[in-house]
Amino acid sequence: MEQKPLMAARVLRFILWCMATATFRIRIEGAENIPRAGGALLVSNHVSYADAIMVGYPTRRIVRFLLWKPIYDLPFFTHFFRGLGAIPISEDSPKTTVRALRSARAELERGELVAIFAEGAISRDGAVAPFQRGYERILHGIDVPVIPMNVSGLYGHPLSRRGGAPFKSWQKLWRPLVTVRIGSPVYERIPPEELRQMVAKLGEPTGGSPLKGG
Repeated sequence: MEQKPLMAARVLRFILWCMATATFRIRIEGAENIPRAGGALLVSNHVSYADAIMVGYPTRRIVRFLLWKPIYDLPFFTHFFRGLGAIPISEDSPKTTVRALRSARAELERGELVAIFAEGAISRDGAVAPFQRGYERILHGIDVPVIPMNVSGLYGHPLSRRGGAPFKSWQKLWRPLVTVRIGSPVYERIPPEELRQMVAKLGEPTGGSPLKGG
C-alpha cells in the first residue's frame, strides 16, 4: 500500500479495534504465531459477520481479507472495506474469481498478510464446515506459511446465523467472551480436510469437546 492509503487503513483499523474492545470481551491466544513481517495467509473458521474484525484484532499489521462482493458493496460499509484494502471476490464468472485469487497471491508476494475464510460461508450450526480449495490456488507457486486460526464465542450473537439468518438469535448480545486462538505457522502444503481439522481443533477447550464456534 502507498503511504496515504496505509495511513487511512491504520485509522480505520484503530476505529474497528476500539469498537470491538467496547462490544466484546476478547481473549487472544497465540498472537506470537502471526509473523511481524513477511507474507502469510491467515485461515480461520467463519461463524459470524464480526469474524474479520476478530481475525485482524491480534496483530498491529493490516490484514487484507478476501470478501464476498455482495458484502463488499454494501452501502456505507464499502468505504471501510475499500479503505482496509479488502479484496472482493465474486462467483459471477471464473475470470472474476481467478482475478481475486491472483490479487491475494500478489499481496502475499509483496509481504502482506492476507486472510480467507476457507469454508466460503458463515456456519449455520457453529461447526467448521468443509474447506473449499480457493486458498490452495492462492498459495500455488509461492512460499509463505499458513496461519490457522479459530474464533469461538460468537455463535448465538445477532451477527451469527444461529436461527438461519442474522439477528435471529440474541443470546450473546451483551459483551460476550470471544476467544481467538492462533496456531503455529504451517509451511508444508496440506490437504483442505487436514487444515480444517487443525482449525477446528484450535476451537476445542482444554480437556473438552469442540466449542462449535461458540
